[in-house]
Amino acid sequence: MKLLFLLLIIFSLGLPGSGLCASFSDLGKESLVRDPASWGAVNAHDPSIVKGDDGRWYVFSTDASVGDVHRCGIQVRVSDDLIHWEYLGTAFEDYETQCAEEIRAAGLDPAKHQGLWAPEAVKAGGQWRLYYSASTFGSTRSAIGMAVSDSLAGPWTDQGIVVRSDANAVSKPNAIDPCLFTDPSGKQYMTWGSFFGGIWLTALDENGFAEGEPVRIAGFRGCRAEGSYLIWLPETEYYYLFLSYGSLSSDYNIRVGRSRTVEGPYLDANGRNLADLVAANEDRIGVKLMGGYHLRHEPGAGFSKGIKAPGHCSVAVDGDRIWLCHHTRTQSLPEYWFAMQIRPMVLSRDGWPLVMPMSYQGESLAPVSKIPEGEYNLILHGTDSNREPKKSERILLSGGKLGDRGSYALDPDGRITLTLDGMDYDGAALWQTDDERGGWVMSISAVSADGQCLWLSEEARHEKEGADETLH
Repeated sequence: MKLLFLLLIIFSLGLPGSGLCASFSDLGKESLVRDPASWGAVNAHDPSIVKGDDGRWYVFSTDASVGDVHRCGIQVRVSDDLIHWEYLGTAFEDYETQCAEEIRAAGLDPAKHQGLWAPEAVKAGGQWRLYYSASTFGSTRSAIGMAVSDSLAGPWTDQGIVVRSDANAVSKPNAIDPCLFTDPSGKQYMTWGSFFGGIWLTALDENGFAEGEPVRIAGFRGCRAEGSYLIWLPETEYYYLFLSYGSLSSDYNIRVGRSRTVEGPYLDANGRNLADLVAANEDRIGVKLMGGYHLRHEPGAGFSKGIKAPGHCSVAVDGDRIWLCHHTRTQSLPEYWFAMQIRPMVLSRDGWPLVMPMSYQGESLAPVSKIPEGEYNLILHGTDSNREPKKSERILLSGGKLGDRGSYALDPDGRITLTLDGMDYDGAALWQTDDERGGWVMSISAVSADGQCLWLSEEARHEKEGADETLH
């Protein structure tokens, strides 16, 4: 997505502890700017996650610049556990030379540190292919290039342009934000596009280049959707199309639709087609999985750091685990602070993906047998692209009751059913680590029949997963 030239004033604040890489909780530590080796998950924008041949997790992300520290050539990170991320540097050592064709096509000026956006890596036979965008903010003069390597760690050799778009072609596809997808038969496709002209699906030939005519699968001229990501789940036999609606710095939010065929139609829980999306109806199309929010904690403590404009996600399916990888800003820091988060997802009984309230910190993610009673923080995500955070409200879970507003019941398989304000929800409960406060909390994510999502996050914190004892 958009390249960010972010001006920071460098203060003398402490880095994470020696040998540690930064995470969301370290946002705001200004001295991180000048120490890329400690970036970790910080400064990762439009992250795309993939599991390598070595069993490690790799993330490729946009050339985001902070202060006068520029790292153009596609940022690369690696992790053994989805928690601790090491910044490896860039995929291209000299992107100005290695990606010269794409740079010329998009009219980039490397002297101004105009870099590459929204990369995505995919395995094809014995080869890895890295796709990326070259463009400038607000322009449709764009190109998607492709490079190859025997390893996700590189080196990468550019192969040229896969698709391109012309300047001022606002009603046609904009050649940015590639997502690569391999269907169950082994056929590969690419989704791509943005605000200009919507999201398109293109079949790829055996060499990884476009073949045939693209098909529009989401959005239309003037829509506010981008950052598409496509997966297929064998347990539901659905294709799922994830999108980010809105502005990356204010009201970004993550939506999903699904289809029985790769070319669509991709429908939401109400049967509405994502291809009908325009700016005027975005509040009514797509299942909104999450947007900006604030959690209220102990009385007098105010709200947490908060999540602002989460989006441009990628999704990894690893056995029976589904991981959502996205960037986010905070509700309390300037917009030039952002970081990557990895969140577990679960499926509702009807096969809709649900995002859990907390990021992954090594929990077992095993089905729970008991819901601790007590106060919970309720987030209703609604259907709007919200600029203002959804602020949590406190609700008591006790004796199967949701305060005086409804009821809940934990099923033997660990799933949970809820009724809130007369609306029924289906979801799952998991033990998670509180992102900001530490300690274990019960987390609940659920969706209604018409595609509205809610979260419940326990206020009390426990000493360990499944423990009755609470931290004081």
